Amino acid sequence: MWSQAILCVVLLSECFWGVLANDGVCFTSGGVAGIVIATIVATLVAGGLAAAFVWYLWLQRKGELAYHGHEVRVYDRSPERLDYVRLRVQDEKALLAEDGLLPPSGFVGDIFYVSRLEEAVRSSDFIFEAVPEDLALKQDLFEWISQCCKSDAVIATNSMTLNIDLISERASHKERCLGVRYLYPVYCIPEVEIVPSSHTALATLEKVRLFLSRMGKVAFFRAGKDPLVLTAKQRDAKKAEFLKNMRECKGNLQKIPQTIPNLSDKQLLSKGADVELDEPSGREKDCVVCMDEERNCVLHPCHHMCTCITCGRLLLKRQDACPICRKHISSVFRVYHS
Repeated sequence: MWSQAILCVVLLSECFWGVLANDGVCFTSGGVAGIVIATIVATLVAGGLAAAFVWYLWLQRKGELAYHGHEVRVYDRSPERLDYVRLRVQDEKALLAEDGLLPPSGFVGDIFYVSRLEEAVRSSDFIFEAVPEDLALKQDLFEWISQCCKSDAVIATNSMTLNIDLISERASHKERCLGVRYLYPVYCIPEVEIVPSSHTALATLEKVRLFLSRMGKVAFFRAGKDPLVLTAKQRDAKKAEFLKNMRECKGNLQKIPQTIPNLSDKQLLSKGADVELDEPSGREKDCVVCMDEERNCVLHPCHHMCTCITCGRLLLKRQDACPICRKHISSVFRVYHS
C-alpha cells in the first residue's frame, strides 16, 4: 500500500503562535496523490540543556525518517536556521557512517528545506509533534493542527510525562490522537513506545503500527505511567544487534528481520532520576480471566491490557465489560508487550 512517505519537518525558531500570526492560517494544497504525507512539528522555545536535548532527539527522528526512505521537508522562517539544519544532517550522516549504521546509498529519502508552513499540514496523514514538555503549548498546537489537517490524519505527541487526554482535549477528532515515542538512539532501536488516549481508535493504532512496521520498527504499549528509558547496557546491546544485522543483510534495510520487542529484562524508567525497578512477578503478567495465558490483548476503548487474546475475544463475543474498569468493550487488539 505504501512504499514511500513524504514527511515535512517544521522547525519554528520563534514562538509558535507568533509564527502563525505572521504567516497566517490560509492553507494551500500540498500533497502528492497516492503518497503518504506526514508532518513533524518541532520548536525551540526554551534555553539550556533541556532544549538542546529536545533539539538533538528531534534531529535524529528527522534523519531516521529520511534514513528509511521517506521524503522529508524541513520548514523554518529563518534561512540561518535552515542552513544550520543542513550542516547538522551532514554531521549525523558522518556519525552514522563512522558507526557502520549508514547504508551504502546513504539516506534513502530526500530532505528538502522550505519556508511555507501552510503547505505541510493540510494534506498530511501523519503528524508527529515534538515540542518541549509544555502542556499549554502542546494543547495549542494540537488544537490548531486538528483544525487544519484532514479529519483522519494521525496526530501524535512524543511527550514523556504529560497526559495524552489533556494534550488532545481541545483537538477535533480525538480518536486519531495518541503518543508515539522513539527510543534513543533512534537509528538502531526498533521499538517505538505507543501511548493511546482514552479516545484513540483501534484504526489509529493499526495505522501507526503499519507505518512503523514499514520502517522496521515494532510498536509496544507503555506499561504503567512512566516512559521506558533503556540503560546504557541495553542501548549498546541493541546497537550491536543492529550492526550485526546490517552486516548480514549487506546494508539492505528491508532485509533486516523484525523482532518482537524484548523489553522484559530490568528496565530503567525515567522519573526525574534513574531508578531501577524489579521485574513484575509472573502472576502480574497472567490473564485475569483464565490465569493461564500471558496478557497480550488491549480492550478498546478503555485500553486496559489485562487478558489474553482468547479471553478478550470471548468477553467481546459475550458483550461483557472490561474486568478492570467495567466499561463496554467495542473491540480487542492483539499486541506484543514487555
